[in-house]
Amino acid sequence: MNMYKRIIIVVSFILFSLLALVAAIITDLNDRDFPQAIGSKSRIDIRFNQSEISINEAFLKLAELDTNLNLRLVKVTPDFDKGGDSEIFATLNDNALPNEFTWFRGDHTAKIVNKNRLANSFPDGVYLVTGNTSHLDEFVDSLKSIGGEVVRRDVSVLESLLFVVKERGFAAAVLASLALISSLSLFWLSMKARGRALRVLGGCPTTRIQMQDITGFGEALLVSAGIVAVVSTSYIGIFHGLIYINIYLKVLISLQVFVIILSVFITLIMSTSAWPSVMMLVNRQPPVRSLRSVAIVIQALTFVLVVSSVSPAWSTYKQSLAIADEMAQWKKLADQVSIVFATDINEMDRTETKIGELVKDAESAENVALSYTYTKEMWPSVDFGDYTAISFVNERWLDLVSGEMENSVVASVSQQSIPENLIREIREQLLILSRKGDIDNVLQKLQFRQTVEKFRFPVILGGGGGSLHFGDNILLVVIPSLYDTFNDSNLTSIISTSNIIFTGVTATEQLLERHQLDVQTLRKQGFQGELQVVYIAEEGILRAQFAVYLVWLQNLSLITLIIAFSIATAISALIFATLQAKRDFPLRLSGKSWIRIIQSRVLKEFLAGIILIIIVILLQKPDEVKITLITAVYGLFIVLISHLSAVHWCFNGVSRRRI
Repeated sequence: MNMYKRIIIVVSFILFSLLALVAAIITDLNDRDFPQAIGSKSRIDIRFNQSEISINEAFLKLAELDTNLNLRLVKVTPDFDKGGDSEIFATLNDNALPNEFTWFRGDHTAKIVNKNRLANSFPDGVYLVTGNTSHLDEFVDSLKSIGGEVVRRDVSVLESLLFVVKERGFAAAVLASLALISSLSLFWLSMKARGRALRVLGGCPTTRIQMQDITGFGEALLVSAGIVAVVSTSYIGIFHGLIYINIYLKVLISLQVFVIILSVFITLIMSTSAWPSVMMLVNRQPPVRSLRSVAIVIQALTFVLVVSSVSPAWSTYKQSLAIADEMAQWKKLADQVSIVFATDINEMDRTETKIGELVKDAESAENVALSYTYTKEMWPSVDFGDYTAISFVNERWLDLVSGEMENSVVASVSQQSIPENLIREIREQLLILSRKGDIDNVLQKLQFRQTVEKFRFPVILGGGGGSLHFGDNILLVVIPSLYDTFNDSNLTSIISTSNIIFTGVTATEQLLERHQLDVQTLRKQGFQGELQVVYIAEEGILRAQFAVYLVWLQNLSLITLIIAFSIATAISALIFATLQAKRDFPLRLSGKSWIRIIQSRVLKEFLAGIILIIIVILLQKPDEVKITLITAVYGLFIVLISHLSAVHWCFNGVSRRRI
């Protein structure tokens, strides 16, 4: 194996390592939906909203079908005993499943419990099929015949792959792969240019020459891909489990085959476009001359990609530093739930009075929290002053998210220190929402607090469906009593957007039952819909974990882009130095310094680089201009080093009559 193949193998190892990381992420995402440890093959979302059967009848029907069709169904329900970072899987019958199993990530275990756990649960939800799937169509038809709504999704590696590819953060990995592929192709063709020219002169058929070049390049990629596949698969098998190797290999090999085919295709196009012309051979011009234009284009594109990618990658990295804090905050909300109105507007209006009484009852037990936040973008007509957001909260919310740290992260603010226009807007907002017309009395009872700087305080965005917003310098408007401040209609509306949350599933279900808002009572009253109790933290924890993946991918993608740019720059400089070797050699012998010799070509590339930097900054408007400029300086430094190394290498080549 020659030196050039070894270089291709080493550099492409970075590329295939990036693909291995993507494959691991896809395997993890697939395992979340279809846990391999319990043999999950399908995922079924079942809803009985439009059905007239009772909860018990629905569970009995599900259990009957489960037994008859040997489906071994398990219902997915949240479990926050370990801080909210796990799930419980409840069986409908006595199935031969383990009591617990480990996820692909291996950071926690999931429990499998018996059907008694579903005693206070709704039949609606997600079920996993861990048994025979051949009768699933019959199962779906049976549920639809009694008014159930069923959405079936079978395990699909391709679906998980497409989901990942569509995510914005993964686009960087795709671009990095393409850039490195192009740079490697350029390197391979430039190293083979002389031999290819000699074969053309010798009358070798064009097809044969191209096949020889592509075969050698493909062999190097296959060796590198094989090494990465063996190493990464061994790692997956040892540290995650042998059951994941099948899916992991399917994803990894699919990605590798696609990249290798794409690499060969790009190499073929570049080889065809840079084929040695007759005039070039007659005039005895260096064979790499035909690659000069391609090299310039690839160098410019990779430089633009590096400069435009560094700011998003740096911003993502800085955000990742707060992910641990965000995860901790989500876990503090582990047992908090929201009430979801699976009803139409008319039925929702009919529940308003009972909802008001429910909130009053929950307040007396200190089991209800409020956080309704406006950011500057959400309330553009209001001058926030120095505040980044305004959040209406109650004491329960402050206790939940700050706990013992409240005095150190939240400070009291006098009403006089708040801008008058802001107080006026708050007054008008409360006037719209208030239960009574005595708005002055409400304002007198309000307390104002402010979050300290550099502490990312969590609040729920208004109307955001439970989405947390982490920010500093937030004005907190502390509401003394939700029931006394807001009327029933607005309480219902705020609950429906998950800006009012409750503590504990069981306690909240009991609240619904006491106020005749449980499913059975609503059915007797003629309601078609229902009120559902759901955890608010589960999705947030998954989003935080997914953000960690994006950080890893973007950082590795940036490294890949930098390598691609460095290779393209080195090859471009080498081609230029080869073309100018007859000029540079006598200049060096006459005593000219290397800097003087390459001065003109380096200045041209510096000028082109500066123009590209300005264009990127004007178009992208990056948040981190400094890091963009630092990266650009690094790129220009690589240009200088590449030209110095290339001209020195060519000088030695001419001295030894190799060029």
